[in-house]
Amino acid sequence: MSLIPEKPIVISPTLAATIGLEETVLLQLLQECISHGNPTFNNGFAWVTVSAGRLLNLAPFWQQDDVRRLTASLHEKGLLLIGGVAFTSDQDFRFAFNEGSVASTPNQLDSTRSLLVSKPSSAKTIGNTWQPSEDALRQLGQLGVTREFAQQQVPQFVAYWRDRNIPRHSWESKYIKEVWRQWQQAETSNNRRRKEVSVTSNWRPSVDALDILVNKGGISTNFVEDAIPEFILYWRDRGEVSSTWDSKFIQHVRRQWQFYSGMMEQESMPRVISENWKPKESVYDVLQMANIDRPFAEQTIPEFVLYWQENGTPQSSWSTRFLQYVKRQWAYQSKLLTDTSNGKQQGYSKGRIRDRSIIDALSDRSWAS
Repeated sequence: MSLIPEKPIVISPTLAATIGLEETVLLQLLQECISHGNPTFNNGFAWVTVSAGRLLNLAPFWQQDDVRRLTASLHEKGLLLIGGVAFTSDQDFRFAFNEGSVASTPNQLDSTRSLLVSKPSSAKTIGNTWQPSEDALRQLGQLGVTREFAQQQVPQFVAYWRDRNIPRHSWESKYIKEVWRQWQQAETSNNRRRKEVSVTSNWRPSVDALDILVNKGGISTNFVEDAIPEFILYWRDRGEVSSTWDSKFIQHVRRQWQFYSGMMEQESMPRVISENWKPKESVYDVLQMANIDRPFAEQTIPEFVLYWQENGTPQSSWSTRFLQYVKRQWAYQSKLLTDTSNGKQQGYSKGRIRDRSIIDALSDRSWAS
């Protein structure tokens, strides 16, 4: 009795190493379905409908979920087009290989879909004039690699292996694997760059970021809100782009909150402000983390002291109250400069406390109480 009683499934080792063993097996089984089916041509693609039962009979080692997973994988890799719904065991499966087809002869279609199988040959080093065959470029095209990209990799590929002077049985197999790897890296890099954006004046942290800071981190909502303008101003002026602004903002707020909490622990007894009051050095440390200049903060001290002397209300921590005030003044100046650069006319230029509502400028914020 033969150990192989059925027709074997012949696959390309190179393709299996490139897209996965299971995907390659399924691709070969689908090729069998096309070879013995009646393709219909639509928009340059040859579509075939096969019963789910037949496909499962061809692959008795798989269940419905396996075939669904692998067809989805081939679809994501750009190799397979799926007509209608995903594979299920109770209905027909319609598919096409993702390659332009011409309704000519079956032999031409089979030739176009044939997978690269390297012919045995003696090992040899790569030549200076080595070029990939049309079959190799076609197979890379089936993997979604553009012809231009594949050809651009040839000089570097040849130079690299010429320097190493290593003989191989199939340079095309090596070339396909290398170009496919570089293509995936390029696609990953491009996808990351597409997600990178610059910070705009109306940027806001996401709901998830706020949840991490407020609900899970125990940081005051007002403290977080007051950190947004300074964060925007700093990164907007730098002109950088990123896909991780939320992470940067979380780190920005956490560092400041740690210093702020330390200041609150040191002061507890309410007292009125003195005429010669000065903020603690730790205030400037927090402002530095917020990218707010020390000279800007120092120039606001006189009218801050004057206002609260006239007000007479005692505070538990004048340093935190001052910190809140400077942050708001900085945010106000940032908005003023932005509006001016956008052509909006302002009736005043510095945004100082006497130039607008003093109650608005020093309105109570729970985190600074």
